[in-house]
Order: sequence, then structure tokens, then C-alpha cells
Amino acid sequence: MTSLLLTIAGASIFLFAFTFIAMKVISRKIDNSSDLQESNYYRDLINPKRVKNKRNLDKFFRSSYSKAVRIPGIKNYVARVRRRISNIHSYDEFTLRKMTMRIVFMTLTIITVTVLFLIFINRDLLTTFMVLLGALVIHGSLMDSFINKVEDRLLKQFVDMLSDVRYHFHQHGMVEEAIFDAAEAKSYEASLHAKRVYEILTDIDPEKELENYYEVAPNRFLKVFAGISFLIKEFGDKKLRDGSSMFLTALDRLKKEINLEILRREKLSYYLRGLTIIAITPVLFTKAIETWARGNFPAMTDFYTSKLGIITKISVFTIIVVSYVLLRKIQETNEGKYVAKTKRFKWEKRIYEIPPIRFIVDRIIPASNRRERYKLNLLLKESNSPLPIEWFFVRRLLLCSVLFLGMFSSFIYMHSLTVHNVLNTPIKSEVMFGKLSQEELAKANKTTEFDRKIINQLKGVKQNLRDRVALAIQKEMPDADDKMVASTSNRIIEKTIVISNEYLKWWELLIAIGLGLVGYYVPVWILMFQKKIRAMEMQNEVEQFHTIISMLSEIERVSVETILEWMERFSSVFKEPLQKCLLHYDSGPEDSLEQLKEDVPFIPFVRTIERLQVAVEKIPINEAFDDLETDRAFNFEQRKQDYEKIIDTKKEWGQMLGFAPMYALVFLYLVFPLVYMSIEQMGSYYEQVGRIS
Repeated sequence: MTSLLLTIAGASIFLFAFTFIAMKVISRKIDNSSDLQESNYYRDLINPKRVKNKRNLDKFFRSSYSKAVRIPGIKNYVARVRRRISNIHSYDEFTLRKMTMRIVFMTLTIITVTVLFLIFINRDLLTTFMVLLGALVIHGSLMDSFINKVEDRLLKQFVDMLSDVRYHFHQHGMVEEAIFDAAEAKSYEASLHAKRVYEILTDIDPEKELENYYEVAPNRFLKVFAGISFLIKEFGDKKLRDGSSMFLTALDRLKKEINLEILRREKLSYYLRGLTIIAITPVLFTKAIETWARGNFPAMTDFYTSKLGIITKISVFTIIVVSYVLLRKIQETNEGKYVAKTKRFKWEKRIYEIPPIRFIVDRIIPASNRRERYKLNLLLKESNSPLPIEWFFVRRLLLCSVLFLGMFSSFIYMHSLTVHNVLNTPIKSEVMFGKLSQEELAKANKTTEFDRKIINQLKGVKQNLRDRVALAIQKEMPDADDKMVASTSNRIIEKTIVISNEYLKWWELLIAIGLGLVGYYVPVWILMFQKKIRAMEMQNEVEQFHTIISMLSEIERVSVETILEWMERFSSVFKEPLQKCLLHYDSGPEDSLEQLKEDVPFIPFVRTIERLQVAVEKIPINEAFDDLETDRAFNFEQRKQDYEKIIDTKKEWGQMLGFAPMYALVFLYLVFPLVYMSIEQMGSYYEQVGRIS
């Protein structure tokens, strides 16, 4: 037992050290990647051999990428990794492929070594499954660590680049030249996007290139910067009422937004650092604790193989999985960037096309004139879900069925397990501490085999069961006295009663149905959560609209339709209703704007549209938005306060969820079984003492 614990402790230390070193290597590579353009250049001039090795490594990554995208299974993983980093390196295909394969090789190597090592130590099925879960966690942590570091570094570089743009704009007053000079002096990631914005401004068709850039920009700040730069290039810089430059004022506002985002991400990362690993660590110790408890307290074997033990094990495992999933959601730093994406393959559609499934779904969906259907359609729309209501109900029914059948099957399995234990488990010892000797174990197995034989002979007998059992015992044991026959009969009848009671209970069916109903409503709850996330994106996008409108309103002879066109070009969340508004604008500006307010009942957006309605005929646009600066200052402070509340809430929930699996493992899987079996043994002792007295 000591050697087993030492092996597990050594494996845990090895896993931690290996993961820590790997993450440090990745972190160092990430931190150094911003200096590749400069420091590596001079280093390569000094060491030609290094140049050759670097070229060979780059060639290896390039050839590996070409081969990996052709291998089934691997190509999907490579595509996912590429998508996650494509926005940052989207204009350097070679670097994109190299970074993709570097992450793929690093993560797959770590996961493979870790899984093989842990499976080699513990070769049972449950441990293998838990190890695979742990590998999934490590993989997700490595990916998030890489992506978040690159995103954070891009934001910090972008802030510095805005200062350089401001400096160069002061020198010669040309926005495209200021961006070009700043791009030449900045680090790698920020330089890529600055050069891309410069290419947009100097292109023959800059509006088309700007729209293309909006599709791939990694964050909203770069979209704002590109839009502002285009407007200044197109219409020229203006002096505001206080005499300041419109372009430089917009850059100052943008820097404030970026700094707020950087502080939010840093605080969130600091408070939630390492909690995912802490939450998943109990997976490595469940088997060790069970082995230790069985070795030192033999009666614990009865608990771990009983129905209550199975329920406890499932509960601990469920707490670990739920804590991990919720922690991953809490640790996301992109609440304000949620936009639902449409998949190319829709499995819901394939399932819905099956005639029996279609028949059931069509009769479960509320009628078109029912309030429930209207509310669901509105929720799908507000959460930005791409699913039609029919496919959404397919998802609800499938999750309901899976959870119901899973719980139903678990109850059946636990009943069959109890019957199996009654028929095959050796008669348990009356002592809690210590082990049965080999002779005692052989005797217990022989007794269990005898009981099983009698029970199988009398299967289905209900009349005069005690007499029939006694006759069967006397037939098998003709030399047994009356006391032996009576005690053996009582033992066999107790087993028979336990077996006869192992059937599916009505309350177990209700629990399975209840869990199925929970699964039926989970997709709705997810949509509600996504609706809240999208509300943050809506607020951010409205603020970006105000930035663009404040610049457009200073331009002479600008129209409401021009502002709507710019809003549509710049939008992601409101894009579809804005397109619809522009399509019907010529038939009546007032009606189209009124319909836009009905399509998007988001209060800050509605107020913006109301100002445009007033500016259609009654007052100039700059007068309609003259109080924009006051509202912007208030909204900025309000969002700053909201971010603080969100961070505090996430900190509390993160710490609770991070340590919940450890508490569950100790108390549910070790303390509770010890207390439970102690009470059981104490009751048995009192019963024996009562018989003696």
C-alpha cells in the first residue's frame, strides 16, 4: 500500500512538473515572439548555423501542416487551432501555419505523454476515463493560456501603437502616413494589423477592403481604429468646439476603452489563475483513496460496491465535471464579444428530417398563434441563435431523452449490481478493522456459493418459503443441526428479501423523468445566458456607433442614410436589422426607422435611432447628438462599475467551484463512507451484544 501511494504521489509530482515546464516553455515562446522581427535577425547574422536550423524547423512545420490537413481527425483539430489564432496572424500565412503546428505538436505531445504515463500506473477502466478527462482539461488550459497571452499582448501593443500614431500625426497631419510610421516601429502582432489598416487606406476600393477587415478583426478596438482612420482619410480631420482634433480625441477615447479592457482581463486572470487545475486534481486521487480505504478498512469494500457507493462516486464525478465546465465559462474573458456562429453541418437538421422525429417535433412545438412560440422565437432572436425553432426543439428533445435514459439505465444497473453482490460477494466479516485470512475467505466463498445455489433452486417460490428453504438446506447438509439450519435459513431468506426488493421503484422513475425535464429546459436556460452575454456586446456596439456618429456629425451635408450605412458596415450584432432598415429606407425613412426600433428593442440602441428620427427632417444631425459626450462619460463609468461587480462575482464563484471537487472527494468519498460504515458496524455490534445477553 505504501508503494502504491508513493507511486501515485510520484506520478502527480511528475505530471505537475511536466505540465508546468511545458507551459513555461510555451509562455516564453509567446513572450519572445514579439521580438522575432528584430532580435532574431541580428542573432541569425552572428550565427549562420542557427539560420540553417531555423529554416529546417520552419520547413518541417510547413510540410507537417500540409500533411496534417489531409489526415482524418487530425485535420479537424488543426483547423480548430488555426481558427483560434487566425485573427492574430491572419495576414501572414507562413507564421499562421508555423504557430498552428507548434501548438498542435506541443499540446498533443503533452497530452499523449501524460495519458500514457497515468494509464500505465492505473490500468482500470474508470481511471482511464478520468485520465482522459484530465487530459482534456490540460489541453484546454494550454490552448487558453496561449490564446489569452497573445490577445493580452496585442492589446498592450495596440495601446503603445496608438501613442505612436498620435505622435506621427502631429508631425505631418496625414493619417495613413502616421499609421505606416507607427507600424514600422511597433512589435509583431500590432504591426501586422497597422500595416493592414494602411493597406486599406491606400487601396483603390478602401470601403470594400474595410468591410473585409471587419470580418476578421480580432477585437472591436481594431475595428473602431480602422473605421476612424478611414473617416479621417476620406473626409479629413476637423476641429471640435473646444479646439481639439477630432481624430486625436477619438484615439484618446479608444485608449481609455482598451486600458479598461486590459485591467479587466488582468484582474480576472489573477483571481482565477490555477483554479481549473485545482478543480480537476481530485480525478487523480479517487482511485488512490478507494484503494487505501479498502486496504485498511475491509468493510469499506461493501460501501464502494453498493448502490450508495455508486451514487456517491457518480456524485463526485458529476461535481468535478460541472465545476470544470462552469469554471471554463467563468474564466472566459470575452463576455462582450459573443456572436453566435452558424455551422456548416447541422446535425439537428438531419435528425429533424427523420419522419417519426419530425412527426413528434411538429406536435410538441407550440402553434404559431400561441404566446409560448412568440416568446421562444424572440429568445432565439435576442440570443443570436442560428437555429430555427424546429431544430431547437430537436436539441431539447434529444437532451431530454439522453438524460432520462442515462438516469433510467443507472437505476437498472444499480439494482442488478446489488443482486450480483448479494449472490456473489463473500459473507462480510463482523469486524471492521483487519482482513480475512485465506482460510476465512475460502470458507466465506464456500458459504456464499451454497447460499447462491439454494436461492437459484427456489427462484420464483413465494408460498411457504421458509419451510422450503429449510428442506433444501437439510437436503444439502444432512448432518446440520436445527440451530445451523435456522441460522442458515435466516441468512438465505434475508438475501432473498433483498433480491426481491431490487426492482425499479416508482420514485426512481419520477427522478429519471425529472432529470429529463431538466434536460428539456437546459437549452432554454443556455439561450437566456447567451442573451445576457449578447446584451454586453450590444452595449459595446452602441458605444462604437456613438464614436462613429460623433465624427460623421461633424461632416457637412452628411445624411441619416449615410450614418445608417456606416452603422451597418460597422455592426455585427445589429447588422441584419440595419440591412433591413436600409433596404426600406427609400420607401419611407420614418417607417423604416420605426420598424428598426421594433426589431431591436434594446434601450440604448432605440435612443440612438430616436435621435436619427429627429434628425431626418427637424434638426441637424450635430444638434441631435449634441449631448453624446455626456452620455458617453456616464456609460463609461457605468460599464467600469459593472465590470468590477462581474469580477467580484466571478472571483467568489470561481473560488467556490475550484475547491468544491476537493471538498466533495474528501467528505463524500472518504469521510462519509467511514462514518456510514462505522454506524453500520456499530449497529451490528449492538445486535450481537443483544443476542449474547
